[in-house]
Amino acid sequence: MKHLSYILIVVFLACSYALRAQDVQRFSERQIIGTARYVGMGGAMTAIGGDPSAALDNPAGLGLYRRSEITLTIDETIDHTTQLLNNSTQSLHNRYTRSRFAAPQVSAIWSWGNPAKQRGLIYNNLMFSINRLANYNRDVVVNGRNTGMVETMCLLTQGVAEEDFDENAWNNENIGWLSILGYNGYLINPVVDSLADDPMMKYQWIPAVEFTEGTLSISESGNYDQYSLSWAGNISNQWYVGVALNIPTLSYTKHVSLTETDRVNSAELKSMYHLSGVGVSGTLGLIYRPIQALRIGASLQTPTIMTLSVQTEGDMYSTISGQKYDVLTPESGIMTTNMVSPLRTSVSVAGQLGSIGLLAVQYDYAHSAEMEDVHTLRVGAEAQVTRGLFLNAGYVYESSFIKEDPIWMLGYNEVRTDMDYRYTQSTQYASVGLGYRSDRVVAQVAYQYRWQTLHQYASECQLLPMEVGTHTHRLVATLAWRF
Repeated sequence: MKHLSYILIVVFLACSYALRAQDVQRFSERQIIGTARYVGMGGAMTAIGGDPSAALDNPAGLGLYRRSEITLTIDETIDHTTQLLNNSTQSLHNRYTRSRFAAPQVSAIWSWGNPAKQRGLIYNNLMFSINRLANYNRDVVVNGRNTGMVETMCLLTQGVAEEDFDENAWNNENIGWLSILGYNGYLINPVVDSLADDPMMKYQWIPAVEFTEGTLSISESGNYDQYSLSWAGNISNQWYVGVALNIPTLSYTKHVSLTETDRVNSAELKSMYHLSGVGVSGTLGLIYRPIQALRIGASLQTPTIMTLSVQTEGDMYSTISGQKYDVLTPESGIMTTNMVSPLRTSVSVAGQLGSIGLLAVQYDYAHSAEMEDVHTLRVGAEAQVTRGLFLNAGYVYESSFIKEDPIWMLGYNEVRTDMDYRYTQSTQYASVGLGYRSDRVVAQVAYQYRWQTLHQYASECQLLPMEVGTHTHRLVATLAWRF
C-alpha cells in the first residue's frame, strides 16, 4: 500500500449535492422561540393573536392590534447535553454545557383604521419582523463500542481498484474522500479475486485494524432566522384574516472528531461541514370570534423552498503499529443543493375563563414527502393577577419526524467525510411567564425548560445508537412600546 504522509490540494467543485433525510429533519425543526408571552404560553397562540411572535404561526393574529407597536426580545439560553445510555465499556456519563445570549425577535407594527366602524374592514395592520426559528448551538462527546468508522470506509470502497488511489484520486468522481483517507491512513486493505467479473466482487476491502472503542465529539453552531412582512385585517370585529411573506436564512457549521482505538493503534477523523442558504415561504391565517369569550384560529404555511451552499473538509490522523500517518482532504469548493421543508398547518381554540384569564389548546401538523408526519400539541394558559399584571404557563409535546431510525448511507463518491448522524425521538417544553401590559408599555419575562432525546450514531456501520439528552433552559425578556 502506498504511503502518503501529507496531502493538501485545493479543488473547486461546481456540482449538485443532495441533502440526506436526517439533514432535512434537522433543519425542519421549529423551536418555541419568540416574545416572552409567546414562550411563556408554549406558543399556543394561533387563536389568541395580539403578539408579534404569534404571527409566526398565524398572521391573522395581527388583526387584533388597534395601535402601532415596536417590540424587542432578548434571551439567555443554557444547554446541557448528556449521554443517557452508554454502550461503552467505560462507566462514564458525558455532560457538556453551552450558554449564549441573543435577540431572537424584533418587530415593528403599523396599525391604522376607523374604530367608529362596526362593519366591514375596520383595521389594517402591517408588520415587519425578524424572528429566530431555531438555533443549533450544541457540544457533545459520546462514547461507544464498535462505532464503525473503518467498517464504513471499507463499505464505501467496495469495487474500487487499488491502482486507482494515485495522485489524481481526489479528483476521481468514482472514489469518495473517505475511501482515500482510509487507504492512505493504512486503515483498509484490498482483497482481490482475479476470477470475479463483477468489479464489486473482484475488488473487496477489509479493515486493516480492529478498533474496539470509539469517541464521537461534535460541536455545532448556527441559526435559522426568518424575515417576514405580514398584513392582517379586522373585519367587523369578528373575522381576522392575515397573510405573510417569509424569507428564511440558514447558517450552520459542524465540527466533528471521531476517534477509534485499541490497545496499540488509533485513528482520528476530523470533519467540517458548513451549510448556508436562503429561501421563501408564505403563510395564510384566519381567526373567527363567534362570541366575545371564544376564538377559533387556523393557519397554513407553505413548504419553504431553500437554496443552499455546502462546503466540507476532512483530515485523518492515524497511528498504526507505531507509525503515524497524516492525510488531509482537499478543500472543497461551493456545492449547491435545494431543500423543501414540510407543509405546516395549525388549528387552535382559545376561551376566556370569565375574569380569571384564558386557556388555549393548539394542534400543529407538519407533512413532508421525505419523513414521517409530525404532530405537535401545545397548551397555554394566562391568568390576571391584578390590573395589567398577568401570569402565563405552557406545555408542548412534539413527536419525532422519523418513527424508526433508518441507516443514513453516504454515497460511494461523496466528498463529505462526516459520517455521524442523529434522529430526534421527541421534544417537550414547559414554561412560565409574568407580564405587565398598559396602554403604552408591555414588559414581560418568561422561563422555558426544553428536553429532547436523540439517537446519535457515529457511522452507518454502528448498530446500536448512543442515546443523548439535551436539556435547555431559556430566560426571555420582552419590551414593547405602543403608540
